[in-house]
Amino acid sequence: MTKVRVRGIYATALSHLFLKNGYKIVQPSDVIANRLNISFDNSPPDVTVKDAEDDSILVIGKPYEARSVFHLLSKSLKFVFRKASRVESNSVYLGRVEKVLPGTCVVDVGEFKGVLRDCKGLFVNDKVIVGVYKPSWSEEEAVELTREFKLLGDYVSLIHGNPRIVFSEYIRDKELKNRLSAIALSKLLGSGLGVKFRSSARFADPRDVGVEIEALLNEYKRLMEVAKSIGNPGKVRTGEFIGLISLTSIAKKILDHERRSVTPTVPGHHELKSMGFGDELDLVEKLVGNGCDMNIVGNGFREWLCSKISGVKRFRILHYSPVKGVRELTPGFLKHFKLVEGKACIVLERVFRSKGIYDGLGIEKLPGDKDLLIIKEGSYVVSHNYFRNGNWLGSYININTPPEIAPGIVKYHDLVVDIVVKPGENPVLIDLDQLSQLNTKGVVSEQLYFLAEKVADLVIKNPQAYVCENYREPDKCLI
Repeated sequence: MTKVRVRGIYATALSHLFLKNGYKIVQPSDVIANRLNISFDNSPPDVTVKDAEDDSILVIGKPYEARSVFHLLSKSLKFVFRKASRVESNSVYLGRVEKVLPGTCVVDVGEFKGVLRDCKGLFVNDKVIVGVYKPSWSEEEAVELTREFKLLGDYVSLIHGNPRIVFSEYIRDKELKNRLSAIALSKLLGSGLGVKFRSSARFADPRDVGVEIEALLNEYKRLMEVAKSIGNPGKVRTGEFIGLISLTSIAKKILDHERRSVTPTVPGHHELKSMGFGDELDLVEKLVGNGCDMNIVGNGFREWLCSKISGVKRFRILHYSPVKGVRELTPGFLKHFKLVEGKACIVLERVFRSKGIYDGLGIEKLPGDKDLLIIKEGSYVVSHNYFRNGNWLGSYININTPPEIAPGIVKYHDLVVDIVVKPGENPVLIDLDQLSQLNTKGVVSEQLYFLAEKVADLVIKNPQAYVCENYREPDKCLI
């Protein structure tokens, strides 16, 4: 049974999902153990799942097991962006120096060619043992190699080329650090190797830690001997699979459903949690847990949230792309707020300070131009409407997942395809080929691909429903 450790703001929902699918949760927090009624098992995980930057979750661990977790999450959450490193992090290779450049070497390791920054003493055709320094997410991104390669264990990693003792940030107890350091020194003295104690070491029997260090040391010696006799470059030790899954607002609603089956969960829980409203959510959901009616409390919380949204003037706008990651747009200032069928709808005014070209429109952007940005909760469209001196220049209709709106912040995941509308011209659909390529590569899920196609088809048939041509009456754009 694959053992999974889960950390972060999605932990309850993800842990419940893993349990349903036959995985074992290890090293759970007290809260998770109580909510899911599971016993404490502090054995080392095969896979760790945790929060990452840019609204993503990171999956890392033993290649076979971690890949199965990655596929389960992709299948279960459906509406996601995803990417996996094309190489295993901390895998070890015997390489051959192919080219020596100022400050770097190009090293052929058989499966690929990587870049090694530390080339001191190396010449063309020299053999060198290297480790993969960090993930590589695409064929275009060079694989970075290091001579400080690691041999990963459950409790420790042995480090070639850096004879230091390092501890995981989760090991803080000074007495424990002293005990572990003494074990490492007794086993590795004179070896020239360093060691990093992984977070699971804090739960381990010291004897088990010592046994693992000895086993890794013996493996290291064998590896060094084998490397001398190998003729061709190739992998000599497996590393870890690393994958990232970017969570759209739709995927977060699926996680809300998972969490709701375990503990009181208001609508939009994971969206708001990811935007820093954890304390407010804890208070509201504690009231429900203590017997208050979910609908009454939830509606009250919703009213409070909308009042806060309507009272904020400046909004950050975070645009998540499956190609470029997250980018923060020029901020917008609240021009109008309205509830339409219970959904928050806002018009933000953005004022440009520099010259440029409007994407898709091919029109010059000048300082002082303005964008009326129409954002509707639950909509699959964000509409940019550009004006100069109050005159409409054109609109860029962005197809995206339903935006997440909170006081002072808006974010959404771009679905690549867009519709361009210019005065007196027919609307134009752009970037459908790019979306198709991303779907073929597995970056954009099938569900998001077909969703984007469907929405684009609806918009192209009636673009005026999404365009705002009147700068002076933005409230009419929220009908």
